[in-house]
Amino acid sequence: MIDTLKEMAAVAQKIAAGDLTKSIAPQSEKDLLGNAFLQMLNNLRSIMKDISESVNLLASSSNEILVATTQIATGSSETASAITETTTTVEEVRQAAQLSSQKASRVSENAQQVVQVTQVGQKAVDETLSGMEEIQNQMESVATTIIRLSEQSQQIGGIIASVTDVADQSNLLAVNAAIEAAKAGEQGKGFAVVAQEIKNLAQQSKQATIQVRNILTDIQKATSSAVMATEQTSKAVENGVKQSAQAGDAIKKLAESSIKAVEAATQIVASSQQQTVGMDQIGLAMQNINQ
Repeated sequence: MIDTLKEMAAVAQKIAAGDLTKSIAPQSEKDLLGNAFLQMLNNLRSIMKDISESVNLLASSSNEILVATTQIATGSSETASAITETTTTVEEVRQAAQLSSQKASRVSENAQQVVQVTQVGQKAVDETLSGMEEIQNQMESVATTIIRLSEQSQQIGGIIASVTDVADQSNLLAVNAAIEAAKAGEQGKGFAVVAQEIKNLAQQSKQATIQVRNILTDIQKATSSAVMATEQTSKAVENGVKQSAQAGDAIKKLAESSIKAVEAATQIVASSQQQTVGMDQIGLAMQNINQ
């Protein structure tokens, strides 16, 4: 019994030291202490086995957690880099949107200036068109007056022809009167003087009619030239009126296009401003995410 107790004490010391490889053999079924000691040893072995398995499982889980944590750390680093790049890109886009807004504002201002210039040009063309139409009316009046002058010149030519005929007949009459005065002798001398005066007057009238006819010819030539010049000027004025009207239509279309350009530029400016505001909000959100 003492040997058995010593053996059990030795095994107990081994167990206390953590060595569960030692075993004990009960003396019999009635050896309550031996059987209890053996059962305790078996229970300790079972517990240690469970603890070992749990430790192994915990170690495996720890490894998996470590791997996952490493992946998370790597992903977080990549996410941080991506956020930084995205923030930089958002800032570049914001600056580009701001620059686009400024350029759109300049385009809008230039388009408004073009509208003002086209309005001034439209007014000038309208005034020019009115002036050309007035000139055209005046040229038509001048042409009518020149035509009347030509007709009156022709009438004067007829009158001159009649005066020339009268002068010729007076000259002939004066010659006949001189002949008759010569036949009358002394009694016809006074009548001869009168006949001579009539002859002189007839010659003067004829010379005057010749001069008037020359002047009238020059007037008719000048009138014809004036008529041709008036016709050419009227055609030029008519072409000027047409070209002024075409220029007015072109400027009107340009003004309409400029107004549409102003409206489009205004919309672009508003859209660019909204885009800039949106990019500012995105930039702020990215900074918050980065933090």
